[in-house]
Amino acid sequence: MNRTLLWIFLAFVFSNSVSGQEASNLEKEEKTNPIIYFEGFGGFAVARNIGLAGGAELNYQTGKNLFSFRYTNAVGYTQKEENYIVPAFDKEEDLNEVALMYGRRWLKENHSYSISAGLNYSSIDLINRDFDGNRNSNNKYFYGVPFEANYKRFYSKRRTNLIFNMMIPSVGFKLFGSIAKYSFVGVGVTLGFGLPKDYK
Repeated sequence: MNRTLLWIFLAFVFSNSVSGQEASNLEKEEKTNPIIYFEGFGGFAVARNIGLAGGAELNYQTGKNLFSFRYTNAVGYTQKEENYIVPAFDKEEDLNEVALMYGRRWLKENHSYSISAGLNYSSIDLINRDFDGNRNSNNKYFYGVPFEANYKRFYSKRRTNLIFNMMIPSVGFKLFGSIAKYSFVGVGVTLGFGLPKDYK
């Protein structure tokens, strides 16, 4: 009889321990925040000519899976042939890209790494001049394969201040580009706002 009661007691303690652990895990899961962040970026890029590039990107992460929506504008320049004391440049191309990408992101305590690729739709305005110096432009539209690699640093902040956390920027470096009829590649710096990690 005593042995039976002992087994009942042990089973009761074990079941309560398991249910308590499950409740604790559920509570932890309920307290996790979504990993979603917005970033702007800018730097140098090469398409047909060397120039500048910039854009914006919205990112959402679940597990190690990263989903991104990116807009990029890349402009290429050539130096004018006339002799100026200060070098002057002509814009030769103006490329605009909208991209959807999937990738993987690895989180550490205060930094992260990610790589992504996907599908984009782009337009490029090709600018040329005739012998009289008149400017002519020709628009092209095409699909391509966007790609990027990121390194990002952020503060290890507490979850109790999520709104405050969202206002503290993250900084990083981005290698980005697209493989297409008119390919480009660029490198630049990023400035992000939002929730770049899971604050527990």
